[in-house]
Amino acid sequence: MSIAVEERTDTLESAAIEQSVLKEAEALMAPAPRPRRKLNLRKLILPAAAVILIAAAVAGIMMWRQSQLYVSTDNAQLTGTPVQVGAMNAGRVQSVQPTVGSTVHKGDTVATVELPSQIGTAQNGQAKLGFLDYGDSTVAVQSPMDGVVLAVPVTPGATVQAGQAIVTVVDPTQMYVNANIEETNISRVKVGDSVTVHVDSLNQDVPGRVEAITPATGATFSLLPTSNTSGNFTKVTQLIPVRVSINLGNQPALLGTSVEVKINVAQG
Repeated sequence: MSIAVEERTDTLESAAIEQSVLKEAEALMAPAPRPRRKLNLRKLILPAAAVILIAAAVAGIMMWRQSQLYVSTDNAQLTGTPVQVGAMNAGRVQSVQPTVGSTVHKGDTVATVELPSQIGTAQNGQAKLGFLDYGDSTVAVQSPMDGVVLAVPVTPGATVQAGQAIVTVVDPTQMYVNANIEETNISRVKVGDSVTVHVDSLNQDVPGRVEAITPATGATFSLLPTSNTSGNFTKVTQLIPVRVSINLGNQPALLGTSVEVKINVAQG
């Protein structure tokens, strides 16, 4: 009986040893796990930083070059010289032909004005004037120029004084840009400098030229010019109006619209 127990124990021990040997053999035969590649952040960060620095340097050089070659401002407007057209005599407006935005030509009749007739005599001997609605003489008000009607401030039936505006006309070919340049840059601007004008309403660039530099600041023409005392003085950079001539041709630009001005000051 003891012999059988011992044989059984030996068998179990042998089986355990065999399983252990098999596990060790399988572990030895299994492929070793590949080591994970460590991400080298330095190799990625350094090239990216170099690219950013180069881009910043290029942008800085371009901005410096632009500041040396050009004087720019977006404080500028497209303007012109509106002409108010009226009768040379006082009277009553009988009719107005054009409407706002319509085109007129030099010599076109823009309005008809009835002149008052003498309807009696005052006690002091002066003539009494009035409208008879028949037989009154009329005058034709003509446009003195080719242009576009900006405003019609009166309507038929209204009485007007001599020279009072009945229509307002502007010549679109005589428009110009009024650019306000900072006083710290005005010494670099010269009459005759070429200008690139970006017209916002047209979304395009048109060429221009510096025509005149106003010998005074814009604040000088203010209705209420500033008068600082020593107690409340604050230094503010003043603006100098510069007139820039442009040629828009027949393009329908809008009077008073914003423009951006870039003056080439490197020519002289």
